[in-house]
Amino acid sequence: MNEQRKKLLLIDDNEVVRIMFSNLFWLHGLDEKYDLSVISRVDDAEAYISNPDKCPDIVFSGLVMPFTKDGKTTTSPEAGFSLLKRIKNDPATKDIAVVIFSSYKDKEYQDQALALGAKMYLQKSENMPQDLINTISCLNTNK
Repeated sequence: MNEQRKKLLLIDDNEVVRIMFSNLFWLHGLDEKYDLSVISRVDDAEAYISNPDKCPDIVFSGLVMPFTKDGKTTTSPEAGFSLLKRIKNDPATKDIAVVIFSSYKDKEYQDQALALGAKMYLQKSENMPQDLINTISCLNTNK
């Protein structure tokens, strides 16, 4: 009767968001259902996801984050989109449910994320804690 917990990965460069996300898990008892890992950089997330022992079932990813391109660190929406493309184009990771988790409200970004294979585009807002809990519950029932 001991069900294996799903692996969930949060990738966000904002420390406050990472702490809030982790605390929500604890407050709502989700730490009993999920193994939560938290990473602050896209570059680190790519290595983490590539490891078959750590590969998550669900990824919440920020959109605008620092990443390394051509030997330079830059911050742009390309960070989240390139990670999403990499996950969805790799046969080993294409089934990971990816939620883009961003404060950007641009419909263009939302449409692009969904076109690239994101399961959802969740906007950071004042309702963020309850939105996160609802989204996680929805993803758990849809898998």
